[in-house]
Amino acid sequence: MRAPWEDTVGPRDPGASRRLAAALTRWLGPWRWRVTPWPGGYALTGPCGALPPAGGVDEVVARAGAARPGELGRRLSDAPPDGLDLAEAVVRVSVLALERGHPVVLAGPDPGRARRLHAHGGVAVDVVPRPGAAWSVG
Repeated sequence: MRAPWEDTVGPRDPGASRRLAAALTRWLGPWRWRVTPWPGGYALTGPCGALPPAGGVDEVVARAGAARPGELGRRLSDAPPDGLDLAEAVVRVSVLALERGHPVVLAGPDPGRARRLHAHGGVAVDVVPRPGAAWSVG
């Protein structure tokens, strides 16, 4: 099941699943994972073939983290925290929630009112408005 926070950040977007799948594929590409939209979640292909579908971004990230412990955390230092599109920001929040386990701040141009959502493992995601066209995660 998709985490509620994945669908409530930013404006309604019928192409969100496609963009999130592309962002996940970029994040996991070095390990030869491919993510595509699937009804109710995402279809996954790993280096050895098809994997069971995942219900949401948090589940994809958790599986990748289990398959390659510690490596997602190392990628965080390579990824800039600012100037992200919404899909990249959502993936980064999932990775931070899995790896660090403490509150994450997601700031963006159209988040509505400031609010607290929850990501993987109940980690708080504070969504706050920010002027400009890009998102930041910290």
